[in-house]
Amino acid sequence: MKLSILLAQYFYQHRQLNLPTIGTFSLDAAVTVPDQNDKNFREFLKYVQFKQQPVAKADDSLIDFIRTHTGKIKPLAESDLESYLADGKLLLNIGKPFHIDGIGTLSKNKLGIYDFEPGEPTIERVELAPESKTAERQQPAAKSTYEDGYSRIQAHHKRRKGVLVTTLIVICVAVIVWGGYMLYNNNSESKQTAAQTYIAPVDTPATPAPDSVSTKPADSVAPAPSSVTNLPAGNYKFIFETTTRKSRALKRHAFLDSLNRNIKLETKDSLTYNIYVVMPATPADTGRIKDSLNAWYYGTKPVKVRIEQ
Repeated sequence: MKLSILLAQYFYQHRQLNLPTIGTFSLDAAVTVPDQNDKNFREFLKYVQFKQQPVAKADDSLIDFIRTHTGKIKPLAESDLESYLADGKLLLNIGKPFHIDGIGTLSKNKLGIYDFEPGEPTIERVELAPESKTAERQQPAAKSTYEDGYSRIQAHHKRRKGVLVTTLIVICVAVIVWGGYMLYNNNSESKQTAAQTYIAPVDTPATPAPDSVSTKPADSVAPAPSSVTNLPAGNYKFIFETTTRKSRALKRHAFLDSLNRNIKLETKDSLTYNIYVVMPATPADTGRIKDSLNAWYYGTKPVKVRIEQ
């Protein structure tokens, strides 16, 4: 059932209808409300009066009346009434009449005051010439002013709803992309932190051999033989990289040495160079440590770190 018809029925029963942002419709107590099918019903509507005044909110009895006849819960009944009145206000603000079935029609004058005409809207008929009547039958019936204005409101609401849905979709996609980016960064930082934790300072042998790589200029002296020939018990050598390019080995070791002094460079034949670190570990932990060191050194590439004991 249309909401405007429910408003009219409520008005006939209570003889007063308070509409927020609109005003108050009233009916004198001495006026008898005839049956809607009565031929004098149109005459009865002329006794309806309107007063433009502030109305804070709809009466609870009106909301209960709408809820009872529509089967909706109270918040939905309130929402339907607010939407109906908002559409009516929009019609009035664009210069269109706001018709409430069974009560009357409101219009807004140049002073911003609502003029009220009780009863059903009057539709003027124009007699057409005989030759024009055939064309009239062929043309679709023109919409009333109220229907045309209301259709524009519905189209406006649909466009606004479409824009809102599109905006929400864009926001959701942005949040998902941002969340994935942050998750990727957090995982990368966690792997790097784990690897750095594993490369902890270890005890060096009591009489270490001189490290020619760190004590002599990189461009004049090749790296000395490995300072770790016999590893202490419980220690493992994790080799990050083996290369035949001396310049690559020196440059890479100089960078890693600034991060952790325990990362060493060795060569046994001046042809191949190993970048490695010695760490204490148990046999059960070597695989996990190797994976973490590989993630720190190579990122997501396949495991290249190898172990020598």
